[in-house]
Amino acid sequence: MISFTLKNFRISLTFGFFFVFAITTLSEDRLGALALLFCLIHELGHLIAMKLFGARVEEIKLYGAGISIKSGGVSLLSPIKQAAIYLAGPAVNLFSAMVLKGAPSAINLCLAGFNLLPISYFDGGRLLSLIFYKNDRALRAVSAAFSAIIAATAIFGAAYLSRIEGPSRLFSLGFIALSYLLDC
Repeated sequence: MISFTLKNFRISLTFGFFFVFAITTLSEDRLGALALLFCLIHELGHLIAMKLFGARVEEIKLYGAGISIKSGGVSLLSPIKQAAIYLAGPAVNLFSAMVLKGAPSAINLCLAGFNLLPISYFDGGRLLSLIFYKNDRALRAVSAAFSAIIAATAIFGAAYLSRIEGPSRLFSLGFIALSYLLDC
């Protein structure tokens, strides 16, 4: 992992991020590179909202499965401000989807929808935690159910793609998942 400090926060880049970056930028299909760009724009939406509400950013981590922002003070904000911060990223993607056409619009819609899934790590899960703030058990159950659905879909999709295009995509997906576990 490469880490450095910029102003008052740390930026970390993991091996998994470099692997995904290489695959998406070296491919002739530019959709992966566009998706990375729109992921960055999504996170910029969160960063702007955090700045507006006075939450401090401690670390931005780019890893094989995406980008994570570690922030101090968000949990101290009112639930409305927290919700605004969690919705800022998907809102940027939805706005981009309305402005852009074709594949870039579809990528932004997918990013917004994916991030709004009620899985604890995603924006939707964080919003759900504001609703179930007194019922951690319900939050974990909903998050686990959706995580299982996503995992099953990914495994089925990877197996289906490996029949069509060979096993390399399945191995790449496995490597990304492994790099995520190693980067945590």
